[in-house]
Amino acid sequence: MGDKPVLPIDYTNLDYESLREAMLGLAQETLPEWTDLSENDLGVLLVELFAYACDITLYYQTRIANNLLPETADEPEALIQLLRLIGYELRPASPATVNLSAAVDAAVISDETSILIPNRTQFFVSLPTGEQVVFETVDEITIAPHQLSLPDVQNLRYFLPIPVVQGQSILDEAVAESDGSPNQSYSLEAGPVIADSIEVTVSEPGGETRWQAVDSLADSSPADRNFVVQWDAQGRATLRFGDNLNGMAPLRGTAISPVLIRATYRVGGGPQGNVAAGTVFTPASTLPGNISLLNVTNLAAAAGGQVGESLDRARRLAPRLYRTQERAVTPRDYADLALMVPGVGKAKAVATNWNQVVLYIAPAGQVATPTELLQQNVLAFFESRRPVTTALTVVGPQPADIYLRADIRAQPYYRQIDVQQAVEQAVADYLAFDTLEFGQRIYLSKVYEIIQSLPQVASLTVTQFSRQPNTGMGMDIESDGIIELSPNELPRLGYRDNPNTLAAPGNNSYRPAIALRIQGEVVA
Repeated sequence: MGDKPVLPIDYTNLDYESLREAMLGLAQETLPEWTDLSENDLGVLLVELFAYACDITLYYQTRIANNLLPETADEPEALIQLLRLIGYELRPASPATVNLSAAVDAAVISDETSILIPNRTQFFVSLPTGEQVVFETVDEITIAPHQLSLPDVQNLRYFLPIPVVQGQSILDEAVAESDGSPNQSYSLEAGPVIADSIEVTVSEPGGETRWQAVDSLADSSPADRNFVVQWDAQGRATLRFGDNLNGMAPLRGTAISPVLIRATYRVGGGPQGNVAAGTVFTPASTLPGNISLLNVTNLAAAAGGQVGESLDRARRLAPRLYRTQERAVTPRDYADLALMVPGVGKAKAVATNWNQVVLYIAPAGQVATPTELLQQNVLAFFESRRPVTTALTVVGPQPADIYLRADIRAQPYYRQIDVQQAVEQAVADYLAFDTLEFGQRIYLSKVYEIIQSLPQVASLTVTQFSRQPNTGMGMDIESDGIIELSPNELPRLGYRDNPNTLAAPGNNSYRPAIALRIQGEVVA
C-alpha cells in the first residue's frame, strides 16, 4: 500500500478563520470517517481552540518579525532602537532663529557707554492665536558706541543684529542623585528639549564639573566625562552616561555629600516660531545699567522652526547616514549630512574647485535665507566631518518665483470660494517646500493635471506660467511648458511668497497661490 500524498500547507493562513478552515479541511482528508463537523462536536471545539491560540501566537510573531527591520517596523520604540544600531538618533523639534534690530534712548547712553545684552536675555512675541512665544539670546552681546546709528527724530539710536533663538531656558534642573552604577540614564522633566542646548554638571568631591555631550560613547575613554542624549518619539530627552569602560560613570556619593547631576537646557522649537518680518518683540527685562530696548523687531522672517522628526523621515534618512559614515567627501555627502542639522530643511552641495564646496541650505519649511546662527551651526557640524583641506561655504538658496494664473470654468452649483480654495490648495501642495528639491523642473502639464482632477473644475486654461510677474491679463506661458531651474534654486509661489511682488492681477491686495478667474454656474 503506497504512502498517502502529503497535503500542501498554505503558510499565508495566519488568522482564526483561515486556520480553522485549513485544519477542518485537513481533517476531512486524513479522517474521512469524521463526518460531524458541526459546532457542537468536541473535535470541532478542539480545532477552534487551537486556531484561536495559533491566531494570537502568529499575530505576535508577525509583529516581532516586522519590527526587526526599519522598513516594516511600526512600533516607534522598536524603530528608534534599530536606527541607533547604525548611529542614527531621532531629531527633536528645532527652534526658529532670527536677527533682531533694536533701539535705545540716546539720552540714557553716552559715546563711551557700551551696551551689554546678557546671555539668555528673553523676548516675548504674542501670536494671533493668543499663544506667547519666547526667544532668547544664545551668547553675551556687547554693542560698542560706534555700532549705534545716529539719533533719529525721536532721539533713538538703532543697532543690529541681535541673534536670538526660539525657546525658554530651564536652569540648573536637579536631574538625579548618582548611584555610581554603570550606564546610568535619567530623563529630563521638561520638553520638548532643543538639541545642542543641554549643559550637564556633576557635583563631584572636588567641586562642580562640566560634562561633555557626544554623539556616541564608543570613542570615550574611562576617564572621559561624556554623556549622550537619546530622544523618544514624543521628543523627551534622556541622558545616558558611561560604564567606566566607554566613558566615566558619575561617582556614588554619601548621605552627607551626595553626587548630584544637574542640567541646564532650552525647551521649545516648532513652526510657531517662524514669525513674519516686522513682528514686535517685547523684552522681558531691562539691560544692565537700567537700559531699555525699544522698537525691537525683525527685519526678515524667522526661519528654521519645525516639529520633531517623524518616524517616516527618520526611516528615509537613516540609510544616508550609514552611507556617509559621518564623513563628508562627495557633494552628496555634504547634502545628506546637512539635513542632520536641526533647522535645515533642504540642502544642495556644489564643488566649485578641487578643495572648495558651496553648501546651499534652506531653513525648514521656507525658501528663505538662513540666519547667521543656523549657518554657524552647520559650519560647526561639518568641522569634524570635512577634509582638512576643504573650504566650506554655507549660503542660502536662490528663490525661483513661479507665477501662475488661470481661467477656471467650475462645475455647476459649487460655491465660488470652495472652488478657489480647492484650486489654490492643489497648486500649493504641488509646489510645497517638502515636495520639491533644488533645481527641480516645473511642468505646465502637471499644473493642468492637478487642477483638472478636482471635482469642482469642469475645464481650465492656464494663462500664466512664468518666472516673472505679469500685470496684464494676456497669455504668458513658457514656450515649451517647462520652467528650468539652476542647481541652487528652490521654487516658490511668486504671487503668494515673494514679499516684493505686488498683488496678483485682478486680486487687489489678496496674495493667492494662483491668480484665478472663475466662470460657470457658481454660487456666490
